[in-house]
Amino acid sequence: MNKNELIKRYASDGDDKLLLAQVLDKLKIMEERNILSYTKFLNEQQRSIVEKLLAGCGHPKHAFIPVYDDVTRTVLAFLPDYMESDQLYQEEISPISVIRATYSSAKRPGHRDFLGSLMGCGIKRETIGDILVGENSCDIVIMKEILPFLLSNFDSAGRVKLSVSVIHYDKMIIPESDYKLIKDTVASLRLDSIVSSGFSISREKAAYAINAGLVSLQHQECRKSDKSVTEGNVISVRGMGKIELLKVGNKSRKGRIFISIKRYL
Repeated sequence: MNKNELIKRYASDGDDKLLLAQVLDKLKIMEERNILSYTKFLNEQQRSIVEKLLAGCGHPKHAFIPVYDDVTRTVLAFLPDYMESDQLYQEEISPISVIRATYSSAKRPGHRDFLGSLMGCGIKRETIGDILVGENSCDIVIMKEILPFLLSNFDSAGRVKLSVSVIHYDKMIIPESDYKLIKDTVASLRLDSIVSSGFSISREKAAYAINAGLVSLQHQECRKSDKSVTEGNVISVRGMGKIELLKVGNKSRKGRIFISIKRYL
């Protein structure tokens, strides 16, 4: 299957087409020159689309980095035949870096403060990975190409002054995700039922959000209210947040299904 056929098969809109074209260009560079090539950061939805493309291409040698629990933004690297994925974390090879911004202010900046300050520096979102806010510091995964600029220009988040340094990947502090555990029963595992339960809204509101294109299932927009949800599936609703169907249990005497849902806060 040629490039245009692959893009047409897996892209649903213009943005997808551009993304997949860029990915295929990176793959071509690796195959023709046998060198490491890589994308900018992909969000979860983009990664999901790209993974389908890679399957359609026969799973060329690649890796998504960084790797840790609940990672949301990753770089896709195509590996030449002489390279293994663990080498991508070597400083002289890795396309990514990690900076730590520390502060002593009593007021802790939030994710929005850090992202806003980075954007205010003129940084493009695609060059920034996850922003991991901790108690007295924030670890930020970035494309290595912008490291020198940030070390010289990224000195505040909101009104809080920062001290920025480079750290190794294995020194990153990954904060635990805040979530609420919801236990409920549903008549079926339809998408509208799970959205209704997970976000504490009516089935009608859930169906409206789905039909309006506000709901993503496994990082892909889904407009089918009767779509079946399975254990481990992640659902996000624009403006409301994200949930995960953790467990599907047995049925009650009335035939309803016991479920456990993790709602991220």
